Amino acid sequence: MEKNIRFQVFIIAMRISLIQILIAGWFISGAYAIDGNAQSLLSQKVTLRIQKQEVEQLLTSIEKQVNAKFVFSSKIIQSDKRISISVREEPLYKVLNEVFTAQNLDYRVSGNLIIISRPPTNTPGSSAISPSGESTEKIAGYSVSGKVTDSKGEALIGTTILINYQNRGQVADKDGHFTFNNIPEGQYILSFSSVGFSSAKKEISINGGDVQVNMVLQEDNLQLEQVIVTSSGSPKKKIESSVAISTISAKQLSQKPPLNSTDLLKAIPGLSPESSGGDGPGSVRVRGLPAGGYIFMGVMEDGLQVLPTGFSNTPSSDQYYKVDLTVKTVEAVRGGNAAIILANTPGALINVISQTGGDVLAGKIKFTRGLSQNANRVDFNLGGPLSQKMKFNIGGFYRMDDGIRPASYRSTEGGQLKLNLTYNLTPKTYLRFYGKYLNDKTGWLLPSYYSYDGSGLGEALPNFDLLTQTLATRDTKVTLNAPNGQTYNFNLADGVKTELSYGGIEFNHFSENGWNIKNNLRYQNADAVFNGGFISAPQAYLSTAKYYYLDGQQLINPTGYYTGQSFAGSISSDKQFIDNLDINKQFGKHSITFGAAIHSYHSEILSLGAAFATEVTDKPRILLVNTPAGTGFSGTNISGFRNGTTLTSSLLASDEINLNDLTIDLGFRADRFDISGKRLINAAPYTNYTPFDESNTYTTSSLGLNYKVNERNAIFGRATSTYSALNITDYSNFAFNPSGVRDRSIFMSEIGYKVNLPKFSLFSSLIYAKLTNISSSMSVPDTKGTFIAVPTFASSKNISAEIEAVYSPLKNLNFRVTATVQNSKYEDYQVTAPTNAREDLAGKPFIYSGNKAERIPDLLYEFSVNYSYRIFDVFASIRHVGKRWSSPSNVYQLGAYDEFSLGIDARVSKSVGLRIWGDNLLNSRGLTEGNVRGDQFLANGDFAKGSMQIGRMILPRSLWASFTYSF
Repeated sequence: MEKNIRFQVFIIAMRISLIQILIAGWFISGAYAIDGNAQSLLSQKVTLRIQKQEVEQLLTSIEKQVNAKFVFSSKIIQSDKRISISVREEPLYKVLNEVFTAQNLDYRVSGNLIIISRPPTNTPGSSAISPSGESTEKIAGYSVSGKVTDSKGEALIGTTILINYQNRGQVADKDGHFTFNNIPEGQYILSFSSVGFSSAKKEISINGGDVQVNMVLQEDNLQLEQVIVTSSGSPKKKIESSVAISTISAKQLSQKPPLNSTDLLKAIPGLSPESSGGDGPGSVRVRGLPAGGYIFMGVMEDGLQVLPTGFSNTPSSDQYYKVDLTVKTVEAVRGGNAAIILANTPGALINVISQTGGDVLAGKIKFTRGLSQNANRVDFNLGGPLSQKMKFNIGGFYRMDDGIRPASYRSTEGGQLKLNLTYNLTPKTYLRFYGKYLNDKTGWLLPSYYSYDGSGLGEALPNFDLLTQTLATRDTKVTLNAPNGQTYNFNLADGVKTELSYGGIEFNHFSENGWNIKNNLRYQNADAVFNGGFISAPQAYLSTAKYYYLDGQQLINPTGYYTGQSFAGSISSDKQFIDNLDINKQFGKHSITFGAAIHSYHSEILSLGAAFATEVTDKPRILLVNTPAGTGFSGTNISGFRNGTTLTSSLLASDEINLNDLTIDLGFRADRFDISGKRLINAAPYTNYTPFDESNTYTTSSLGLNYKVNERNAIFGRATSTYSALNITDYSNFAFNPSGVRDRSIFMSEIGYKVNLPKFSLFSSLIYAKLTNISSSMSVPDTKGTFIAVPTFASSKNISAEIEAVYSPLKNLNFRVTATVQNSKYEDYQVTAPTNAREDLAGKPFIYSGNKAERIPDLLYEFSVNYSYRIFDVFASIRHVGKRWSSPSNVYQLGAYDEFSLGIDARVSKSVGLRIWGDNLLNSRGLTEGNVRGDQFLANGDFAKGSMQIGRMILPRSLWASFTYSF
């Protein structure tokens, strides 16, 4: 089966690639015929076959063929009036003259904008406009002029300014200036709009003289007026869409740079990320669904997934992407629409969108230095035109970091290089080649011990503080003789090490009759190594035993505790081929999208475990007990094995129905998973395998509504029925039992309200999420002092609210709040202890139905403020994580904590910037996990104060400085 799937993928890939090349070649040959003789915007040639369509739809069809945008009022153009026109390769100005003369309309060109207006009232009809776009008609009156800037006084080039006199429009020049001439006396309204800024209006009065207007636009921090790229239908503004989506701009990333990939998600409501393990693998809980890792959340880079959704630890999606200067923006889709966009992604997805070259050569170099740790990092990005039709972008980073909890070795080192090359076949058709190489290792921050004090925050022990110190041993070389007869060498200093490369082609075409065809394919290859330790219960030094280091040195009269650790090491590799095809067409009020995708994921992974002991101290050494010689490792076992292929074939369809201010969004997706491979028989000689071949098909359906109350307010709702599929890790599990598999279903619904005022923006939603048949297990103590993992199934529901809001009371001051309030509970969760459990527990039922889901805070918010003064930007934030339970038993509660961050940015010149910032400045001692292994059976939850407990703590205070040069 595996060979057949590989052969099928190869044939499909060849067919798709060949078809794509032929299509590209056809359009390349047509591109020169269409626009090879174009000398200006109005001379570009268009082909139209329009029968009784509304004027606005006609203008949309033209925009898809030329590099232009129409600016108009629906009332002025009588948008409900239907017209017919049939032209082939006619200059644009002839088409516009034919259409607008019949409607008594005028137009003018400014940059790439075509501004439509009524002609002066004393002029009959409308004038034919030449390709220059000039008009000589004048009306006696006064001038209205001014300048448009941002809150820092920098000119906003390209801002569109409209005045409600004959619907005239202007575009701000390179200095932000604009001028309207010959305006009669009276009362008027100026409207301002610029990409990335909130639209604004200003009333003016002309009374016997010229008027000067200086306008300051506020940044659209929630970007509600920005067009969504990550959508299953035609792109729309966020305020017009039924998709719950958060956007993180490059500027926001630069103001508070994430310490790691999972850290990036802290600014997104509805997500509960935990990055205390370092830069991968992290853990994210989505909208109260009770499972960590990346089980319910997918990660995409430029529209294609970096890894199939559904893996909880190794490999982890955050190993496969890194944030640097090549990132243009990050879009996070929260809720049901994610399941339409990407297979097996019921909760949320993030799409990391890369920079592409602009019309002008520009670049940036940034050097970052850790002030509280030995860390250095260099980022760069460069992009621009290579020719009139070709643009490029290249960038990446390299870093060296001893770690925020320094071990005895450099824990983090490596970087990535990304590049893309875009060839514009026509103004609306392009072919893009792109690639990435990532070679990076990061330290694994293992759990440690803390002193229980009842707060759930984790106090320091007398000789060890898990906030700033580490139990990572300085004896890093590991040699394991596995039970399959093979010898494996690991190095704990490698931590989480990933080497990845990919290359891809993206083709995007707008046809002459309004079809938008987009195909994106990528081939990716990755190799990874994971090395880490997990500690067990502490053990007191015995006076009757002798303890040695690996070099034979004996510990004399040791006091206190030492610890057993479990070594976890894995070697993995995967090869992925992904191809997504989307076809979109506007039919009247319907925007129809059809899509197909194929994703072949072949993975191999071998995981080994062993036991060893270390001191309980910072940077401990490995201990030998009662013997002066040996490696220190014992009980080597094969803890996991996977070798197989997942072939995911998908079809999707959506219809976006625009009924004036009401948008109805219908979506459907079908995914087939063909999973095949071989399963290791977990018994001597550990070289026997059994094949498996499983196929499952799942569907997703979603309905969304968005009602735009007015230009500033909108309400939306969505309901989605979807699934969470098993993956190849489940099927290759040693103990996999097909009869114990249950389909996991998810239902999610939400309603929300959006408002975008000049000084206040809000995106809010109320969510209901229900999960059925999530596989889980309960750890029950046995008679030997260890635990028995008893499998079970659980169902849960969550009711939550998500809020994003920005308030700008002054032009240089804004406040931002993101908040999540949630109540995630198990509806059905129960287990009966097995007969080999501890005597007082054997046969006893344990029922956790109605308990809170583990590690999900009831309240999670971040409040931030940004203040600009001359060349300085000051930004500060406080992030609150509420109380959580460490396990479904609801015995041990982790305490709430706050993280305070502060920074200052100085613009020394237009090219030079300096920044200093710090995270967790107050050294909050928040635990992200603790006592999760059977805490319901530990003294009934009555822990003695001062006792040693196991947990993982958030990262301590870190201070940073950066220097940026832009050119």
